Amino acid sequence: MKIAYQGIPGSNSEAASVLFAQNQGFVAPEYLPAVHSRGVVDMLVRGEADYGVMATRNLIAGVVEESLEALKDFTYLTVDAQWLPVHHCLFVKDETVISFDCIASHVQALDQCRGNLLRRYPGVRQQEVEDTALAARYLAEGKLSPSTAVLCRKNAGEAFGLHLAAERLEDDPRNMTEFVLIKPIRLISKTVIVAGMGLIGGSMAKAIRKYTDCRVLGWNRTRSVAEQALSEGAIDAVAEEADFAVCDMLLPALYPRAALSLLERMIPRMKAGAQVVDLIGVKSAVVERVAPLAKSCGVRYTGGHPMAGLARAGYERSFADLFKGASMVLVPTEATEPGDVEELSRFFRGLGFGRIQVCSAEIHDRMIAHTSQLAHVVSNSYVKSPVSANYNGFSGGSYKDMTRIACLNEKVWKELFILNRDALLPEIDDLIANMSALRNAVAAGDEDALEALLREGREAKERIDSMNPDQPSD
Repeated sequence: MKIAYQGIPGSNSEAASVLFAQNQGFVAPEYLPAVHSRGVVDMLVRGEADYGVMATRNLIAGVVEESLEALKDFTYLTVDAQWLPVHHCLFVKDETVISFDCIASHVQALDQCRGNLLRRYPGVRQQEVEDTALAARYLAEGKLSPSTAVLCRKNAGEAFGLHLAAERLEDDPRNMTEFVLIKPIRLISKTVIVAGMGLIGGSMAKAIRKYTDCRVLGWNRTRSVAEQALSEGAIDAVAEEADFAVCDMLLPALYPRAALSLLERMIPRMKAGAQVVDLIGVKSAVVERVAPLAKSCGVRYTGGHPMAGLARAGYERSFADLFKGASMVLVPTEATEPGDVEELSRFFRGLGFGRIQVCSAEIHDRMIAHTSQLAHVVSNSYVKSPVSANYNGFSGGSYKDMTRIACLNEKVWKELFILNRDALLPEIDDLIANMSALRNAVAAGDEDALEALLREGREAKERIDSMNPDQPSD
């Protein structure tokens, strides 16, 4: 087992690699230093390593841009992720060095210690080096001036025979960095039909064409749209009726009722073992009709919902990277076979999705009623004010944020609202109750009550963000 890591021996990534190997039960792993995140990816692409390890973000300094840049066009699976404490020490060439004019280290380490360095060593310039342990090696080998100090792990400085000048210089003693263990995804070739070539379906077809070696067929109720996709190279062919019987995977991205009609017509024709993943924004109403049929026909069926989109839809706005970093919701059903969720997770991650969320149909519908459908209800209602037309010159970002999604496709959203009304209606009722409380306080001129209500909202937002530090909603 070969693990490529970002850095050299003595780096934080090497320490993370050892931990990952222990967690995974790897026997006698070989650790391969790659210095840069790009080097880790290159070794994985060339097949020189089985796994890669790199830092992705730090509690103080934020995301590691070097890693994000290296990973942006790489198809991979995150096998494990760990937050590790990171402590930085300052080393000099030897004990005779009592002052220095430069501090060298990786940009992330410098950022994590910036406040303490400025306070303790004012006027000392900083120099970026590719890796913290590499900075220690450069100083030991004379590639850095003897009047330079380096910031690195304690074991790295000691390994290169340097003299310890200061310990724990990170600005926050709780300093932690997230490291990830990744491996490349080798996507299996199959024939995929994307039914519905709008924004989601068109983007899905383009992503599959770009990131896999699957054969992609496109089907659309208006055939000219599928023919346009073919002429532009978004699909390999326009799907005919007979193709549904031999395809390996069917991805319907149609209006809900049209998708149900298509699935009820096509699933009995599909070969046993073929897979269906619907891309519809409501799940219970779809699953209860499709799952029993699929199971009876020997077709594997898992509900799906890509959490991505634009304010306006249509094939002409579709693009292959629409799903980069987005969440893909998977809903197992009675027709989902063992291993399907893992297989589909790899497939959709390979298309750029950053997170796979697995849940029941009921949980999906309850959450989507709040996070998506209610937001469209609010935007649709808000923009109907007669004042809205005169917003220009009187708005920062708030007005545009609130009205952006009012440009919905009413034919789609009316179906989504009705099919999910059991979950949506309580959300609308809660919203009305909360707005009524605010209205009543304003109407009564009750400043104390109004302040309390506004404070409740602010505190609720702060709690939400603290519970979701990776994706604050601001």
